[in-house]
Amino acid sequence: MDPKNNNNRMKASERSIQQPWRISPGLILMIGTGMLVSSWGYAADKTSDSSLQDQLIQKIAERDQVIADLQRRVQLLEQRAAAPEANRPAVASSPAATLAKSPANQAQVQKAPVKTQQASAAPGSFEIDEDAAQRALERTLVQTGALLLPFGQAEIQPFATYTRREDDTPLLIRSPIGPVTANQRIRRDEIDAGANILVGLPFESQLEVRVPGRFINEDATFSAPGLFPSNMKESASTFGDVSVGLAKTLMHETDWLPDVIGRITWDSATGSIEDNNILTGIGFNDFIGSLTFLKRQDPLAFTGRVAYKTSLKAEGIEPGDQVEFAVNAILAASPQTSLNIGLQQAFLQETKLNNIKIPGSDGVVSAFTAGASSTIGRNLFFSILGGVGLTEESPDYFLNVTIPIRFDVPRSKI
Repeated sequence: MDPKNNNNRMKASERSIQQPWRISPGLILMIGTGMLVSSWGYAADKTSDSSLQDQLIQKIAERDQVIADLQRRVQLLEQRAAAPEANRPAVASSPAATLAKSPANQAQVQKAPVKTQQASAAPGSFEIDEDAAQRALERTLVQTGALLLPFGQAEIQPFATYTRREDDTPLLIRSPIGPVTANQRIRRDEIDAGANILVGLPFESQLEVRVPGRFINEDATFSAPGLFPSNMKESASTFGDVSVGLAKTLMHETDWLPDVIGRITWDSATGSIEDNNILTGIGFNDFIGSLTFLKRQDPLAFTGRVAYKTSLKAEGIEPGDQVEFAVNAILAASPQTSLNIGLQQAFLQETKLNNIKIPGSDGVVSAFTAGASSTIGRNLFFSILGGVGLTEESPDYFLNVTIPIRFDVPRSKI
C-alpha cells in the first residue's frame, strides 16, 4: 500500500469532517441582522403598548370628569325645580359651558344642538324650557289664588263670565175650578264683567280688589191647565258688589305638608238686590274666610280650598250661610300653556224672609270645571274656564275668560 495515498485519504477525510462545522461570514451577518430587527420590533411593540395604556388612562380620567360634571348639573336642576322661582339664586356659570371647556367633550357639545333642532322640528314635538313651563304654571296658580304675587308686583285681571240657568218650578195656584198645579219655567242668561286687582305686599301678603258689573236677561213662562200660557221677558243691569280682601301665606310646603294661604274678604253691598222686577242675587254684605292649599309635583300642582260665607240681612232678606269646597289639578302641559280640571261645591242653608225660613231655599251647588291658560306676551296671560252644573240648584253651565296683565310697581308707592 502506498503511504502517500494513505496520507491523502486521511487529509480528505479530515476536510470532510471539518466541513459541516464551518460558518460563513454571510450567515453570521444574516443571523445578527434578524436578531437586531426582532429586538427592535419587540421594543417598538412594548413602547406602543405603553402609549396605549397612557391614552386609556387619560380617557378614563376624562370620562370620570364628564360624569362628575353631569352629576353637578342634575343637582343644580333639581334644586332649581324644588325652589320657588322668586327665591332662586342666580347661577353664575352654566354646567354646559363647563362641559364645553373640556377638549374631550367638544365634539359631544357640538352635536347636542343638532339633536335638539331635529327633535323640535319633528311634528308634534317641542323644545321644553323648564323656566317657561314653570312660569305658565305659576301664572295659573296666582290667578286661582293658590299663589301670591311677590312684593313689588301687581296684576290686573279683566274678566267676563257667562252663566246659563234653566229652572222648572211646579206651583199650586187657585183657579175657578179649584186648586190646580201650574208650572213656571225660567230661562236666565247672566253676564258678570269687571276686573280683579292684585297687589303684592310685604310679609308674603297680597291685597285683592274686585270691581264687577252684572247684566241679566230673563225669560219666564207660566202655564197651567185651562189657562193660556203667559210669557214675560225682562232685562236688568246693575253695578256689582265691590269686594276687598287680604291674603297671607301661613305655611310653606315641607315634605308632605302643603303651602297654606289664609284669606279674608268683604263683599260689599254696592249692587242692587232687584232691578226691573228681577232678583239679581247680589246686594248683600258678605264676609268670607277661606284657606287655600297647594301641593306641587312640578309640572303638576294640586290645589284645594275651603271657605265659609255669611251674609247680613238687607230689605228683610237674609241669605243662608254657605260652606264651600273646591279641588283642582293643574298641569304645565307645554312651555307656555297649562291645563286644569276641578270640582266646586257649596252647601247652602235656608234663606230667611222677615226671619221666616223659605222652604226649599237650601241645597247643594256643584260644578265640574275644566280650563286652559297660556302666555300670549311677556306680561300678558290668557285663561279660559268652563263648568257644567251637577245638581238641580247649580247653573246649567258657565264660561269664564280672564286676561291677566302683570306689571311692576315701585315699592315706594305701595
